[in-house]
Amino acid sequence: MKKTFPPARWVVLLGATLLLLTAGCDRWSDDSGSDGGGSGDQGEGGGFLWKPVGENSGRLVILLPPQYTGKAGSVHVASGDGQVLDVGVYTGVGNGGRTHWRFPQKGGAYGNNILAVADLNAGGSVHWPIPSGAARVEY
Repeated sequence: MKKTFPPARWVVLLGATLLLLTAGCDRWSDDSGSDGGGSGDQGEGGGFLWKPVGENSGRLVILLPPQYTGKAGSVHVASGDGQVLDVGVYTGVGNGGRTHWRFPQKGGAYGNNILAVADLNAGGSVHWPIPSGAARVEY
């Protein structure tokens, strides 16, 4: 004979299963870090470069420090409150093992008091503050 559960038991069983599956999962939580909206903590230095006018393209190029090579899935420019302004295109590794991300505009087009944000493959993100999009910035 087939055993059935009363409807209330199904709700409890489903709820308990959902809790077990999502325990410790921060997928829906705010990973905002100390500042920068949802842009995570400030990234490490030792090779970060915001190059507002690249030699070849004449547009923004961001180089991440070598410790982020293979760890960043995407890089974007965000406003000070974390709104995405533009997303870069990965173009390879060079200049000391640093990933290069190219953008469609010059750095100055993104304004002042902005963030360069790297979204990490393992989850979360890190950012670097950019006081003036038109100026070269190194960390």
